[in-house]
Amino acid sequence: MSEHRYPPKELVGDYARAALGVAATGGPLLFVPASPVMMWLLGGLAALFLAFGARTALRQTTVVRVDDAGITAIGPLGVAIAWSELGRLGLAYYSTRRDRSRGWMQLSVRGSGRSLRVDSTIDGFREIVAIAADHAEQRRLNLSPATIGNLAALGIQANPLDTAADDGARTTRAGQA
Repeated sequence: MSEHRYPPKELVGDYARAALGVAATGGPLLFVPASPVMMWLLGGLAALFLAFGARTALRQTTVVRVDDAGITAIGPLGVAIAWSELGRLGLAYYSTRRDRSRGWMQLSVRGSGRSLRVDSTIDGFREIVAIAADHAEQRRLNLSPATIGNLAALGIQANPLDTAADDGARTTRAGQA
């Protein structure tokens, strides 16, 4: 069993962005008379930044536990997915630059109507992905080409099955990097 957390140093920037956003959009509402349209606009933006700050706080208080039975998020919005119920695995890359030189990855697992997302700022992200990929292989899940490519970027081997024998299903095998 392993436990993984989002390191506070990784969340400082998100907290700062949330605080700046709330100050920049909510501050003028407190000190300057505004038209109803501006109140709705700035108020809506302030609410979005508050929600982003709350989401960051949720990430900070969440512990992701991975063991032989499944993957569990322990925290205010906890969820558990047993590996025997794993129905979908996705690994997406979100770029922050046009040349794709910077960005983050997000692992998404689904099973029995529940889903769990973990992003690459969590400690041990590659380990979590490798374990999930092994279980996806055991369950013979069909993986998207983007997921296969993103697994390869992490050094985790993804091998398509023989399409004639397996009706186009794909599988993964965690490799050693």
